[in-house]
Amino acid sequence: MMHVMLAHARMELKLFFREAIGLFFVFVMPAICCYIFGQLYGTQQPDGLSSFDEFIPGMLGIIVFTSGFFIIGLQIVSDREKGVYKRFKGTAVKPSYMFQAIMAKGFFAVYAGSLQIVLLAKYMFDAPVTSYRLQFWLALSFAGAVFMIFGFVMASIAKRLQGAMALSFIAMYPMLFLSGATIPVAQLPPFLQALSTVIPLKYAIELMQSAWRGELFSVSSLSDAIVLWSLLLVGIAVVVRYFRWDHES
Repeated sequence: MMHVMLAHARMELKLFFREAIGLFFVFVMPAICCYIFGQLYGTQQPDGLSSFDEFIPGMLGIIVFTSGFFIIGLQIVSDREKGVYKRFKGTAVKPSYMFQAIMAKGFFAVYAGSLQIVLLAKYMFDAPVTSYRLQFWLALSFAGAVFMIFGFVMASIAKRLQGAMALSFIAMYPMLFLSGATIPVAQLPPFLQALSTVIPLKYAIELMQSAWRGELFSVSSLSDAIVLWSLLLVGIAVVVRYFRWDHES
């Protein structure tokens, strides 16, 4: 039944390119942020390191978040509301195939959006690109998987598109401004630094920053990995318990 899953994956990709909201938050908004904050932070630090070593993973954190919430979460709620998944009952398209296809779409969004940011930073600001590409790909993929599960969690909570939109925007602003994605956490006031410890994206960005420096498998990234694994397991438990493909299931 591989051809069934691939056919559904192609359908999901077609839906991806037709959704203006998802395309905006994965490609347009991160590119604008990259330009604005690249102008602000694109300088050499006294130790010779580039600010982009922290800035690029931060920008990719935005894509990880928007892919999970806007590409997966919102799309699932929208399709469920339209009865898309209900029509697959009794066909060869099993729920596991739908899950795999949606996750494949999410990873496509993460990788395509991330490639755009890396190329923009490199050619607009002459930013250095990490030599530890495998480590960074692993960290990016792991962070992406965590937030894609968060997208399913949101779809487990929100029954209607309006509710999903509200949850996405409520989550977006703390994720953008308290995680280190746009403003380094060290530059925040002490109260906001303390508040940032409950922002999941902070740990994803810190893990990607470690991987960008080639320190993914060092002790310095252990706490971030533990937090993300814990969030992933909790998210999976919530999805298994509460997620439904349609309101009648």
